[in-house]
Amino acid sequence: MNVLPGDLQHANELLECCDYCLARARVAQFGRDLNEAEKWVKEFLRCKRDLDELIKRKEEHDKLLQVVELLKERGIDIAIVMGKGNEG
Repeated sequence: MNVLPGDLQHANELLECCDYCLARARVAQFGRDLNEAEKWVKEFLRCKRDLDELIKRKEEHDKLLQVVELLKERGIDIAIVMGKGNEG
């Protein structure tokens, strides 16, 4: 799964939540309890949304690293640029 190392455990928990919710929704559907199935589908969507956010955070992190590398290739020291921006 493409998430930051610090987010891996949480991402795995969210993936397990997604699996569980879909299984519960399916059981409710077989039991003809569509309201219960809908409840579990909504919970699945919540877990999926949270998982998508972790994936998006990793993508943004990777893009930032690419920008830093590009600046280094052009001879721009990002530490100096950051220091100039923090002067008051």
